[in-house]
Amino acid sequence: MTEDGGPLGLSFQPKFFSDKSNKKTVTISELYKQLKKLSKELNNLEQETINTHSLDTVTRQLLAPALLKHKESGVVAYVTCCISDILRLYAPEAPYSDDEIKQIFNVFIDQLGHLNDTNNQFYPLREYLLTNLATVRTCALVTMLPDAEDVISKFFAVLFGIVKPGLAHNTQMLVQDVLQQLLEEPRSVPQDVIDIILLQFTRKRQQDNPAAHQLASDLAKATSDVLQKYIYQYFNDVIVSAAQQRAGQMQQQADGEGQRQGRSTATSSPLEDLRSAHFLILELNKAAPGTLLNVIPQVEEELSVEDVDIRVLSTGVLGEMFAEKGFTLAKRYESTWRTWKGRRADTSPLVRIQWVEHAVSLYQHQPQLSRELNEFIVEKLCDVDDKVRQASCRALGQLEMTPMVQAAISESVINMLGERCKDRKPSVRSEAIVSLATIYSQVYDELEQGNVVARQKWGSIPSKIFMLRFIDDPEIDSKVESILTSAILNFNKLKDDRSRCHRLLFVFSGLSSKARTGFLSYMQRQRNIIRLTDELLSLCQRQGQDAAPDAEAEMDQRIRVLVVKISAQFPEKAKMESALTQLVSLHDEEIYKGFRATMDAENTTKSVRKHQKSAFKRLVTLAPGIVDTIAPLWKCVGLTFINRGLVPFLFEYSSSGSSMAVDGAVDFSLTSLKSAAGDLLDFITKIFPEMLKHSSDELFSIDELRSESALEVEERLALMVKYSKAIPQAVPKSTALKTQLAQFVRAGTSIRQAKYAAFLATQIAHPDELCLALTGDMVDNLDNRHLDQRASSFAALSRLVQYAPKAFEGYADRVSTFLVQSILMGGLGLGTSSGSPSEDNGSDEWVSREQLEDDVLCKIYAVKILTSWLIGMERQTLTRERVQLVLGMLRQLVRGGGEMQQDATTPAQTRQHLQLTAASCMLKLASLTHFDHVLNAADISSLALVVQAPCYEVRSTFLLKKLIPSLVSWKISVRFIPALFLVAHDPEAILRENVKHAVELRLAHIRPKAGSPSVVEESLCRLLFILAHHPDWDDSRMADTLELFSRYVEFFIACVCASQNVSLLFCYAGEIKAYKNRQTADALSRNIPNDTFTNRLYVLSELAQYLLREKSASANWPVNVYPGKLTLPTDIFEPLGDASETSTVRAQPYLDPEFIKRRSKAPTAAQKRSRIRPAGGPSGPQSKRNKNVSVSKDSKPSAARAGKGKQVARNGDDDEDEVSDNDGDVQMNDDDNDNDNVADDVDMSSSEAEDSD
Repeated sequence: MTEDGGPLGLSFQPKFFSDKSNKKTVTISELYKQLKKLSKELNNLEQETINTHSLDTVTRQLLAPALLKHKESGVVAYVTCCISDILRLYAPEAPYSDDEIKQIFNVFIDQLGHLNDTNNQFYPLREYLLTNLATVRTCALVTMLPDAEDVISKFFAVLFGIVKPGLAHNTQMLVQDVLQQLLEEPRSVPQDVIDIILLQFTRKRQQDNPAAHQLASDLAKATSDVLQKYIYQYFNDVIVSAAQQRAGQMQQQADGEGQRQGRSTATSSPLEDLRSAHFLILELNKAAPGTLLNVIPQVEEELSVEDVDIRVLSTGVLGEMFAEKGFTLAKRYESTWRTWKGRRADTSPLVRIQWVEHAVSLYQHQPQLSRELNEFIVEKLCDVDDKVRQASCRALGQLEMTPMVQAAISESVINMLGERCKDRKPSVRSEAIVSLATIYSQVYDELEQGNVVARQKWGSIPSKIFMLRFIDDPEIDSKVESILTSAILNFNKLKDDRSRCHRLLFVFSGLSSKARTGFLSYMQRQRNIIRLTDELLSLCQRQGQDAAPDAEAEMDQRIRVLVVKISAQFPEKAKMESALTQLVSLHDEEIYKGFRATMDAENTTKSVRKHQKSAFKRLVTLAPGIVDTIAPLWKCVGLTFINRGLVPFLFEYSSSGSSMAVDGAVDFSLTSLKSAAGDLLDFITKIFPEMLKHSSDELFSIDELRSESALEVEERLALMVKYSKAIPQAVPKSTALKTQLAQFVRAGTSIRQAKYAAFLATQIAHPDELCLALTGDMVDNLDNRHLDQRASSFAALSRLVQYAPKAFEGYADRVSTFLVQSILMGGLGLGTSSGSPSEDNGSDEWVSREQLEDDVLCKIYAVKILTSWLIGMERQTLTRERVQLVLGMLRQLVRGGGEMQQDATTPAQTRQHLQLTAASCMLKLASLTHFDHVLNAADISSLALVVQAPCYEVRSTFLLKKLIPSLVSWKISVRFIPALFLVAHDPEAILRENVKHAVELRLAHIRPKAGSPSVVEESLCRLLFILAHHPDWDDSRMADTLELFSRYVEFFIACVCASQNVSLLFCYAGEIKAYKNRQTADALSRNIPNDTFTNRLYVLSELAQYLLREKSASANWPVNVYPGKLTLPTDIFEPLGDASETSTVRAQPYLDPEFIKRRSKAPTAAQKRSRIRPAGGPSGPQSKRNKNVSVSKDSKPSAARAGKGKQVARNGDDDEDEVSDNDGDVQMNDDDNDNDNVADDVDMSSSEAEDSD
């Protein structure tokens, strides 16, 4: 203000022009001086103190075209700064007309367009202009212009154009202020402006210019209230227009017109417009959700349209919007949330896939919402469409398992994900397995820390995965093996063997009983494939060494057989066969050696991986085309998760004084880890004994044998026994060990200690002196009634007589006579010592061996001693008298049901154990060729009838733990196969299921030579022979007998018959009528004439053919004439005399007409199956001989008897305290009685110890 208080005026009057017409300016230099001085003075003037009349002249001069359109950009920059100050000083009124204002702002916009050139000398002037516009809100003048839309649109286009990532933040904020004014001041916003703003949210613009995208986001958020209606209108126009176009195209396709054009358009223009629009909605929801107030209901409506693509888009968009953090859309739009949840039941699987993928993502982003969806996600895991199930599994596997996510996911979701691992579709199974493993890998730390809640929810994941082994599917097995070392055990990230061992034990200790069997079965599977692969590579290395053509042809044939066997273990069998064939043809020694080194059980993890990499690198060079195909085999046989490096730490964990920790952390349960280590060591000793070679000092540690725990001592001794049997001469030469073993034999606290120690004593180098002394002591103890427990001496002697026969030879005749006459047939009665069950009450209730009295145990081990005596003798020392003594005793016990006494006074509980022991011993003799020849048809039939023993525990143990394992491991002759089918009438389904499994998966494919009938197919004739001699056959009631015996043949057909072999079986059955029963003098005949047995065989022949025809008719199988010539086994069949007799027999019918009449009255297969009698029914063969069919108490339900069967599988019976070397032990099904295949190559019976005697 002036000194007298009046307003200030402009003191400087610039001279811009050289003439009065204002068309020609002064020189450039002078013009710059004038403009700079004017700008400086205007900048210093304040609106409150200025006399605007003093600005009139300058105001008009600055509008002169000679200045506003000057060719020098600096002149125009100064002019715009001056005009902006004048507008500031005149505010709120402007000294210009509307046209002049429009002209001025166009020049302003042009100047602002140069703001991206920060190096320009006039950049400060343009920045000053922008600041004036932003702070004074001069832009409000534009909004009052009649045609303001053009100027506003130009403002947005130019200012968004100058915004780049390198632009100063302050400048960006000024730009936002200007643009915000231009949105808030006008009555309406131009559509071009909306387009420019939304353009910044497109994916391309976000990538090309993230600064402009950020400006648009901030601007939209600041002006949400203004933009709401315009954005709604924009999306409404786009969505409605695109939807209409798609509806038209779909109508054209429905009418059959322009189908090709309609398809191409439908996948390009309208649908792409819709996708772009929905993408913008998503981006706006992230930046400015307030702008979508009216758009979200519009998207909700899309959820119900007919167009599937639109429903997919809207479902995905809303799913992402609901998952947006920091903004709970579901609470604000409850109707939309409910409608969206309803899309889980959409008719289109594409929509359901979108829904479940986004529903699962809510676990991650909105855990409070996902709790509502647990039930629905379980529903989608069971969806009828496999692609929906697959997407559900994949989505769960992609989650990051934070504590909030873990809390949000329900246990039911995890359980159902585990069920999907058994899905019928391979793609679903694969996704489920990988997802479960990935989840477990992420939650492992919580489990290891002992989190009870986490263990309850996630701890069962490994069990779910390893129980998949029971499905016995190569694709599943290969997938599980691929994730085993990575996700489950995480060995790829663990760098030392101690940590790997801890993780392995932690996982293994948390497995259920059945899952442990599955885990060990994967180890067994690996061992089996390694064996086959090693044999294949050995043949590859020997190729070309045999000059003889026949030898080369035989080798090529063996290679082809091995290639087929190996390939059958993997999903893509044909591809694997082709790849292995190419591998064989490479003849590359380096690859073969590297391959074999990865399978070497004596290598460490580091060494295995080194050989894997080098050999694989070589293979990539020579045959890159087979690398991917052969990789699963390469990984499978590589010993990376169980190897020599883990064994020392397994010993540490299993030792009695172990108190290990990993990285300073205390183990969650030392007892469980210790037990797990013992189980793993036990199994490793069985399948990979070579791994223990470098840890023999730990294995045979005296300190472990001096533990106060008798059970721990027994377990360590059992482990030593297994290792010693696998690696001969492995027991170290230690005086201390000899002394300790001798002490266990003479004064061990249990039968097992004495027995195991006796065996180990025979395996020490130069054991003769020790064995002689121990044998003498044990013989002296046999009749020493002053000992509290003589059974230990009997058990120890049973080992010594087999493995140190020379030490026993001097006592053999005396001891064998004593055992038969005094122990088995003599007057040694049962004691009634305290704590032992008494059998005076005549009860036939089964009693486990641990509960038997010492005298009964002595009888059992007397049978074992006599059998072991025969087995241990050299063949040249065998005499007929000795063989007949032992074999006669075994025959009497088997056929007499365990009875040796003439007066039949042996208690039932003793008979049960003796019969089972004798039957098992006969099988052991049958496993030796020279004894197998001694066993006749009567012996086979007698052993077969043990399968029908009245006591469930006897027949189940004999069948599942003795007979089947011996057959599947080829230890005994195929003559015993028919005995399996005598379970047909067994009231316990679990026994029939195990037999069916063993026949179908383990025996049906065994053929004596290529192209010949399988051993199971050949066994039909032997089965009919056994049935003809079965004690339940009643010739006087033929129709009833045939009804009873038809069940055996039907069971055989169910296990063996198929469309490919029905003609063969039909021919086998018919061929019996060309033979007759071979006459024997054995007790098998039971004084029945031989012709009677022959007649029975003919009846059974026709019965088998009748049932085979019946099966073929129901299954639509053709029964053709078998082209080959068949011969029947000569040990039980004798050919008829001549062709005339044969023709007569073949022409004569033998099948009872009454039976055929009864059979024809059953019109349906279901009615035929109904003939299977329930448990304890009156028509089974066991009940005919003994009404106590299955167990001692008929009142017990079938489920209870099945439960007892499971106990047998765990505790054993005849050899429950022996270390088993049977690789084919068959386990019973688990409690849920599912139909999974049994992992019959694994036996974890902790009570089974030493060998199979």
